Amino acid sequence: MSDNDQRARLLRIAEYRKSFDERLDRIDQKAPFDSVHHTDTAGSVEIWELPDAEQTWVGRNARYSPTPVLTVRNVLSRCAVKHEEVTFVDVGCGKGRVLLLAAELPFRRVVGVEASEALCAIARSNIEKAGEAGGNGRIDVVHADATQFEVPSDAGLFYFYEPFSAEVADAVLERIEDSIRQYPRKVVLCFTGRGQPDGQGADIETAPVAAAPAEKRDQWNLVEVVSSPDGKFYDSFLYEYTGRQA
Repeated sequence: MSDNDQRARLLRIAEYRKSFDERLDRIDQKAPFDSVHHTDTAGSVEIWELPDAEQTWVGRNARYSPTPVLTVRNVLSRCAVKHEEVTFVDVGCGKGRVLLLAAELPFRRVVGVEASEALCAIARSNIEKAGEAGGNGRIDVVHADATQFEVPSDAGLFYFYEPFSAEVADAVLERIEDSIRQYPRKVVLCFTGRGQPDGQGADIETAPVAAAPAEKRDQWNLVEVVSSPDGKFYDSFLYEYTGRQA
């Protein structure tokens, strides 16, 4: 790729992400969250803007961008799990919006995994600010590389909002499968978002990047595509563990 082509590609990505963020702002205005809970979960953050960003993250991890409130509430209500019996895990929790929304349901615990200590600090601050909405002490934010995260033995619902590349998702899925083999249980994976916002392709044509490894494995079965009330891009793909091997 020539330098001119590369510059043109980067410009397209920047323009697309700007329009993406403007659309998200309009969606958030229809279902306010931060103004209600006195939190700071809105606004996208590029990897290079993080004070603790590492070079290895580039190409592996995605920018932080919050999932719309109505999308999260809608899909969590559709996941076939017994909330009181399982731990909810948000893989790549960012500023913690999804953790606070998950805590509205009676999950045993709500756990967020985040590689950036800077974002972990923001998430913990948001949980503290939210007070009673913070889940009465049920929420934990873990600073860890998702590929090294120690999966809780009762984790039954994993949430992914396009946090990283398919290669990283594959390694994360292996850890989840190891945990299931050690502690047999029903597990649901929720992949929200049709691709990472880079202006390539149309929203309705793209499947979640992080879902690619699950799609290729016989152990996981796509049980439902949940339409988002906030637009096609935010549709969610639900997979259940079957244990079948090829």
